Amino acid sequence: MKILLVLFAIFSLTGCGLLKALKSEPREPSEVVSLMATKYCERQDSIAQFDQYCNLDAWSEKLILSSTIPWPMRSDMIEALPQEPKSLLEKVLLSQGNDTPYRNRLRAQKWIEELQTVTDKSMTRVLDILIYQPSQQLLELESAITILSKVNNRQEKTIAAQEIQLLLKNKEIENQREQVKQLLDIEASMVNKNRNDAK
Repeated sequence: MKILLVLFAIFSLTGCGLLKALKSEPREPSEVVSLMATKYCERQDSIAQFDQYCNLDAWSEKLILSSTIPWPMRSDMIEALPQEPKSLLEKVLLSQGNDTPYRNRLRAQKWIEELQTVTDKSMTRVLDILIYQPSQQLLELESAITILSKVNNRQEKTIAAQEIQLLLKNKEIENQREQVKQLLDIEASMVNKNRNDAK
C-alpha cells in the first residue's frame, strides 16, 4: 500500500512538472499584418509598378469611388484597363462593389491570384485580408443561395405536381362514391320492387 502511495506521489509530481514545462514554453506570436503601414511595396520595382497603390489611401479611394458607380459603368472602366499589374489591381478594386455580378467577382478573384505572384509579401497579405477573403465568402454565400433557390424551385414544382395528383385522386374517389351510390340506389329500388312483387 505504501509503495502505491509513493508511486502515485511521484507520478503526480512528475505530471505537474510536465504541465509547468508545457505552460512555460514560449509561443511564437502569430504574424499580424499592420494594415496602416505606409507602404505595401518593399522593392523598388514594386514601387515603380504599383505607384500610388503602395499606400492604403489609394485603395480606399478607389473602393469608395467604385461603390458610387453603377456596375455597367465600372464594367466599361475595367474593360478599358490594360493587363499590367497596376491595372489588374485597379480592376480588382473596381470589381468590389455590392452590385458586381457573380461571374465578374469570380474573375476578380483570379486577378488577385495573379497579382499575388508578383506583389511584395505585405501587399500580398493585404490583398488576401482586405479583398480576397471577404470576396470569397460572398462568392460562397451566393453559390449557396443559388443552390438553395434551385432546390426550392424543384420542391415547389414537385409540390404543385403532387397537389394536382391529389386533386385527380379526389375526383376519382368522388366519381367512385357516385357510382357506389347509384349502385346502392339501383339495388334498393330492385329490393323494393321485389318486395312489391312478392305482395
